Amino acid sequence: MVLDKDLSLIVQCSANAQQYLRVAADELLDQKPEQVLGKRITGKARNELRTGSRLSGPLSIQRDIDGRKTRLQVNAFRSGDAVIVEIEPITPLGNRRLMGTVNQWLTRLARAETPGALMDILVAGVRDITRFERVLVFHFDDEGHGVCLAEDLAEGLSPVVGQRFAASDYPAEQREKFAAREVRSIPDLGADAVPVVSSAALSEHRIRDIDASGTVLRAPSRRQRNFLDDFNARSLLSLAIVGQTGLWGMVTCISATPMPLAPTLRDAARTLVTMATQRLFLLKARMESSFLLQVQESRDFLVEDVKAGLSPTAMLEKYGNEWLVFFRAAGLAFRTKGEISGFGVTPPLKTIAEFARRLEQSHGQGAWVSSRLRNEPLAAGLELNGCCGMLAAPLPGEDSEGWLMFFRPEHDRTFYWAGKPDSDALVSAPASGQDLHRTFSAWQEEVRGTSDPWKPIERQAAVDLGEDVALLASASEITRLNEMLREEQQALARANEKLREAVSHDSLTGIWNRYRTEQELDKELAKARRHKLPFCVLLLDVDHFKRVNDTWGHEAGDELLGHIACEVNGVLRQEDHIGRWGGEEFVVVATGAAREDGVILAERIRKAVAGGRISRMPEGVTASIGVATWRPEDKRKELVARADRAMYAAKTGGRNRIETDQGL
Repeated sequence: MVLDKDLSLIVQCSANAQQYLRVAADELLDQKPEQVLGKRITGKARNELRTGSRLSGPLSIQRDIDGRKTRLQVNAFRSGDAVIVEIEPITPLGNRRLMGTVNQWLTRLARAETPGALMDILVAGVRDITRFERVLVFHFDDEGHGVCLAEDLAEGLSPVVGQRFAASDYPAEQREKFAAREVRSIPDLGADAVPVVSSAALSEHRIRDIDASGTVLRAPSRRQRNFLDDFNARSLLSLAIVGQTGLWGMVTCISATPMPLAPTLRDAARTLVTMATQRLFLLKARMESSFLLQVQESRDFLVEDVKAGLSPTAMLEKYGNEWLVFFRAAGLAFRTKGEISGFGVTPPLKTIAEFARRLEQSHGQGAWVSSRLRNEPLAAGLELNGCCGMLAAPLPGEDSEGWLMFFRPEHDRTFYWAGKPDSDALVSAPASGQDLHRTFSAWQEEVRGTSDPWKPIERQAAVDLGEDVALLASASEITRLNEMLREEQQALARANEKLREAVSHDSLTGIWNRYRTEQELDKELAKARRHKLPFCVLLLDVDHFKRVNDTWGHEAGDELLGHIACEVNGVLRQEDHIGRWGGEEFVVVATGAAREDGVILAERIRKAVAGGRISRMPEGVTASIGVATWRPEDKRKELVARADRAMYAAKTGGRNRIETDQGL
């Protein structure tokens, strides 16, 4: 049924209304919904849709159908100036223990330790609940192409795991609709469409404006008919997997026979998908955190190398193999005005120098990446020595030509396209023994001339690492100047000042850098042990900072970090200190503060971050803060580690909050 925006009149109704509501469709038109759904259901729907776009959950009514009491499920949502109401029978499940089955699969999903294992459990669980012949998980990559990641199917069917379909099959606007309308059901492709009757008071223009495409029970589109025809299927259930940036993928269920699925079973399958979605992005976040932790541990040693005066060339020899493993690279190099060096498989040094010059002329701030280096104007005419991918991170400071570069070799891959890539229909294998509707053996694509793509987390880590390399480069440059200009005291003093500034302050925010912050932590630890004076360490991490960079650009992200540093500095006490720990993390050393004082200070900081704005980004951000209090047995790493665990507890607890190390 379609109601007006105030839920006061029924303006459209499908012709099968009498089958469920015992009233003919034309008699329902222009009636009040209370007369059909009852005052309780109508009132609840009116209240919830006053502030929301759809009901928070399905409602139910009871009707006498063919002499039997039947429960009907009612869902409603707003669509423009209309309210769409879907009504369907809640069919009995016989002896099936649905709740127990769902709980068993939810438990297995919660225990999955890898994304691959999670997807395998998901398709098996959805198929167990729905009894469809085939259940697949498709993922959309950054270019919009889809790939089948997991599948559970009946015996005798041909698998399609690993097959891809082109972005043109499901363009961006189509994927946006999938993300907004997460559930789609086609119980029987061969069923006759049920016509919709309209109130005589509705004009043709008003009828055309009513958009019911968000309903679960709508008739199949041409694209869906093509999809099911190519699978020799008659029924479909699709459930969207939605991430923070939009549609990540879809769970698709198909069968060769009609599958009139009870709404409770459909909702149970959706519950599994929701749980799997949350677990999937948690696992991906853990993997990224593990990668950043490995890089961070390497950076911890670099701080000591700055003190020891290690040169950047010696740094490559010391850390080169480790960094190649971290970044899945074959070679790395750095270029400053004073030095150039490479490690592993890299282009010739003269090519690296030219890369640095061209990057400075044509690229703005942030990392530069490519997986098809030979096709880039930046690499035109240069000898690449087999390198196909490059990640270049700028070295902050006065050296405008300073770059840290990672190189990857060519990685040939074979893609199995399900249908011609520019086709408008998905093609897959039908049951064993049947001919394909279209042959797709010719659509095996050999992809050459490209490397493995660079992940966003790798770009971030390379930029962070570039800051430490810049410190080493600055230290090395100062050492060289000291040796060459020993007799020129004025030049030596300027160089030493430059070194002190570079070693102690973060170039982006102007506050203390990690090295200077660690010095202050050591000082506070010594003072606490000597005088038994308490102090706290606050570890602050900006929530969803990756989304800021992806949405507003890295320049906005840099400006936001500087603004946050300024806002936090403004609420600190005179005896407190702030430093940038790395990326979007900041550390505050609260001198003389007990745990309660640290929490009060953390709350001031949290409010300051949440209330700040920059011109490039009209919406604000929040921060999660971990508070650790000094214990007599503490060393610096132990104290910071507790603050870090407390901060991650704040993340897990919902972000934009504070957690302490009490009990950690």
